[in-house]
Amino acid sequence: MHDHASSDATPGPGADELARVYLDSLEEIMDPKEYADLRALTFTLLGAIAESAGPDEPPYTRRLDVELTPAVIEEWLILTGIQRTGRMDQKVVEVGDGSRTVVDNELAADPQALEAFCAEVRARNREREQEREFLKQIEADSGW
Repeated sequence: MHDHASSDATPGPGADELARVYLDSLEEIMDPKEYADLRALTFTLLGAIAESAGPDEPPYTRRLDVELTPAVIEEWLILTGIQRTGRMDQKVVEVGDGSRTVVDNELAADPQALEAFCAEVRARNREREQEREFLKQIEADSGW
């Protein structure tokens, strides 16, 4: 299968700098409010991830006053793809269950491989939703 942005992707040198250059380039073309929201989202969440003490301790929670418009979400996906992989050849694709993800251009250009990848993502999304429902039920039953 194609190399795509996944949880085991290792960013190359300068991934953070590439993401910063990309973010800076958006300032001139995005709506100013959306750009401000994207910057707040980017720096708050990346800072929270960096400050996390480990996998068992979630990053601190901070309420963000941002509007997640389609433009903000799409650019956020691209920025996280760049930051995680160190590559700028990202494309946002519809998964088919109402969600989107970012893949490299090679995967995006291969319809069969892309469909297989999207099927995997849909399956993971279904599993996550089942887990959320299970945890909600436990919470409801325990009176939390």
